[in-house]
Amino acid sequence: MASSSTRKRGSKAYWPRVRAKKTHAVVNSWASKDVKDTNMLGFPAFKVGMTSVGLIDNFSNTLTKGTEINVPVTVLECPPVRVLSVKVLAADDYGNMQIVKEVSAQVKDKHLSRKLDVAKKAPKSLSAEELIAFAKEAGAEDVRIKVATTPSSTTMGRKKPDVMELGVSGSIDEKITFAMSKLGQEVKASEVLKAGELMDSHGITIGKGHQGAVKRFGVKLTSHKSEKKRRHAGNVGAWTPSRVLTTIPLPGQHGYHERTEWNKWILKISDNVEEINKAQGFRGYGEVRGEYILVKGSVQGPAQRMVTLVKACRPNKRYPKVAPELTYINK
Repeated sequence: MASSSTRKRGSKAYWPRVRAKKTHAVVNSWASKDVKDTNMLGFPAFKVGMTSVGLIDNFSNTLTKGTEINVPVTVLECPPVRVLSVKVLAADDYGNMQIVKEVSAQVKDKHLSRKLDVAKKAPKSLSAEELIAFAKEAGAEDVRIKVATTPSSTTMGRKKPDVMELGVSGSIDEKITFAMSKLGQEVKASEVLKAGELMDSHGITIGKGHQGAVKRFGVKLTSHKSEKKRRHAGNVGAWTPSRVLTTIPLPGQHGYHERTEWNKWILKISDNVEEINKAQGFRGYGEVRGEYILVKGSVQGPAQRMVTLVKACRPNKRYPKVAPELTYINK
């Protein structure tokens, strides 16, 4: 019996390889245990592009400690978000989280009507104390806020906002008090994110359409004397079981997958666009107008793709708590 001599093609760590349903990722869990302050647990940003910076290495156990090194970074523009409503969630009989109360704000935005049905009359509002009392009676377990992005303030040319939910840290009373204080207002990225902390990036990767097994999984080309074709898997499985397994490299969707990358280190948060904008602008994006952040390394997705930055669920302890000193930014 012949033995396998090649490794299995296609990592199960990146599964399923299906096309994402939305242009932005959906965050299902929020890491709020290690967050001391009551604040939002995430913030949406738009990918601008990549560049490189010079910084003083502040890692404790590296050969380049204390010296200047060049590091590739990703530029993300973070226009402010507008808080639309506050949602109180409780578990049902099956343990699923359901919305038991939602307090909405009257937001006057001509671009928001492209996404939602904006109420013409002001909705009935509740105070924070009344909502806290209701949450205790309903046995609330979580509080989330619904926000809308403001892409019209960027140079992308996009006007239709994205609507999403963001988690809040703290106890139920603290969450409701904080969320009600931000209801109907705009929140900046500098109020949520800090330089030197680790974030998880949730986003959609670059879409490459329907591709074959060679490009999708890196399958080796068969011999030029192959009986059928070259750019395919030489064997799609045994007779038993009489079906094609999910581990077999086959053609299908390549890219545009919803993926999460852990521990993205924020190097800088600033609104000084003169030090980051290039003379010709960023390719596929344009110029940065508002607040931006510099993240070490790469982030999934093409330019103009929305990325949701969330507090790290499993932070790497080797990273310093303080952001390094930047010496220059390559323009």
